[in-house]
Amino acid sequence: MSGKKTDFHRRGIKKSLNIRILSSTTLNILVLVFVCCVIMTFSMQKLAVNILLDSLQPMGRQSAKTVEANIHMLADRMMGLAADSRITAPDPAEAKAGRTEILTEAAETYELYTIALYDLDGKLVQGTDNAPRNLEGNFFSLLKETDNLTTDASTIYEEKLGIKMGMPVKKDGETVLYLIGVYKYDTLNDVISNINLGKRGMAYMVNQDGTLTGHPDQSLVLAKNTLVQLCDNDEEAVSRVTTGETGATEFSANGERMLAAFSPIRGTQWSLVIQVPKSDYYPLISAALWIAILSTLAVLIISILLVLRLARSISRPVKHVTDRMLGLSDGDLHTEVTLTHSKDELELLTRTLDDTVESVNRYISDIQQVLTQVAGGNLLVEPQVDYKGDFALIRSSLHTILASMNETIAGFGSAAARLADMSEELNDQSGQLHQASVEQNESTEALVHEVSNVKEQLGNVSHSSDETRTKTAEITRCVREANTRMASLSGAMDNISTNAQEITKIAKAIEDIAFQTSILAINASVEASRAGTAGKGFAVVADEVKQLASKSSEAAQSATDMVSSTKHIIQKGVELTADTAGSLEDISAVSGQISAITDQLVAAVEGQENAIAVMEERIEHISAIADRNLQNAVGTKHSSGLLEQEAESLRAQVKKFVVKGEQEQ
Repeated sequence: MSGKKTDFHRRGIKKSLNIRILSSTTLNILVLVFVCCVIMTFSMQKLAVNILLDSLQPMGRQSAKTVEANIHMLADRMMGLAADSRITAPDPAEAKAGRTEILTEAAETYELYTIALYDLDGKLVQGTDNAPRNLEGNFFSLLKETDNLTTDASTIYEEKLGIKMGMPVKKDGETVLYLIGVYKYDTLNDVISNINLGKRGMAYMVNQDGTLTGHPDQSLVLAKNTLVQLCDNDEEAVSRVTTGETGATEFSANGERMLAAFSPIRGTQWSLVIQVPKSDYYPLISAALWIAILSTLAVLIISILLVLRLARSISRPVKHVTDRMLGLSDGDLHTEVTLTHSKDELELLTRTLDDTVESVNRYISDIQQVLTQVAGGNLLVEPQVDYKGDFALIRSSLHTILASMNETIAGFGSAAARLADMSEELNDQSGQLHQASVEQNESTEALVHEVSNVKEQLGNVSHSSDETRTKTAEITRCVREANTRMASLSGAMDNISTNAQEITKIAKAIEDIAFQTSILAINASVEASRAGTAGKGFAVVADEVKQLASKSSEAAQSATDMVSSTKHIIQKGVELTADTAGSLEDISAVSGQISAITDQLVAAVEGQENAIAVMEERIEHISAIADRNLQNAVGTKHSSGLLEQEAESLRAQVKKFVVKGEQEQ
């Protein structure tokens, strides 16, 4: 599965590197080309418009000068006619004849609608047919104001197109008349119509009011159309044209963008406008754009081929480096790195990878040597390779690990020695505990045996007490029968003496039992103190046994005393047999005392038997505890032996390592 994933990643990397370089570069170039084409389209259109406007501007000035030249030609004619001396001849008749001649020749020669002379008030003095009788309006006012050649701002004359000019006629430097002539529009129309730009370019004139004064379509002039109507209400363009400015601009006309240049016609109130539709130049701009786009595509294809070649020159070394890195990730440290001699970053990359693999091999060999020595038990080994850069952390880590292992193994050795000493001490203590448990068990068994003896002796005491009670009853009966049985008194005295001796022995036995019980209680107290917490209950029992032994000793002493007293009385009775009758009352009293003492002895024996029963239960419990202690002591001794063996085994394992402290010693 891992191999399949590696192959998949290799194929993916190999595929993606060329494609990513090519696709990324191609995409960038396409985006750049698209942006450049868009920018170039707008730029070329803008540039073409600016070039056309810059070209139209001098053309507009030149065309305006052409119109101006024609206007000046007409003005020169008017000036020549006004300067003719025949108009200002001193003789009125001669002046009239000369004026008629001049006006007739001018009308026939210069294609005038009319020509006439007016006085200073604007009234007709002399003129051709159809001459207006009076001069009115702005034209006459301007003529009087300028007192020089004046051209009317309007070109409409009697519903026809014409150019009205006026010139003052001077005599001795003073204006005496005004010469007014109206040229036919054909003179100016020929000039305007000959100004052709492109397929649909045209030239026309407007006055300062923005009204058309000249146009290839004369009907527009006769209809008094304005520039505002022609340029779709472009106030800025109208303002620039009507203020006498020379320049170029762009505006819309009938929904179509126009390029226009304008310039004033000097000597008149007109401005000439040259208008060219932008669409006339679109084919040229489109052809230039297509040429630029095709050239760009050709450059793009060449660039893609160059990029593909560059991508291959990059991807091949990168593929070698990638394959070697994948081998390195799989643990291959021996395959040589394919070096690239490109004298750039790729060569540096391959050489760096080769140095890296060599360094890793050297580091791993050094680490392997250190670990092999450590595995063999030598903790004095040191790294032999100079680790560079961040790899120095490996050398530092090896030193730290070796120091830690030295410290740990030394600690293990010390712990093993301490463990061996502790196991030996524990073994000794286990032996002592075992011996003490054995002794405790033996003492417990002896105590059980002694308790059994005490119980048996108490049984005997009880039996003897019963016999004593019986004998006392017999003594009482004998006293009662003394008067009738005096003959057998001597034998009864002998029996009483014998019984007294037996009572003495029994009392002695009870005293011995009490003494042994006291000793046994002392031993039980000692053993209870040794047993610690588990022996507290047994200590109470031992104390009770000790008290019972004390009471038994006191009772036995009392019995002994009483028996001694009885024996003395019996001796006296033997000696005073003759006086027996007198002493029967004393014997009866003594018998009552003996009976009371016997009852006390029986009660004491019964109490001792109950105490012995309780003590037997406690002793059995102590015996069970002693048995368990004995078993635990045996187990502890066995465990201490095993612990000692493990300590010796740990010490043997630690001795396999050579640590720094041992070598220094």
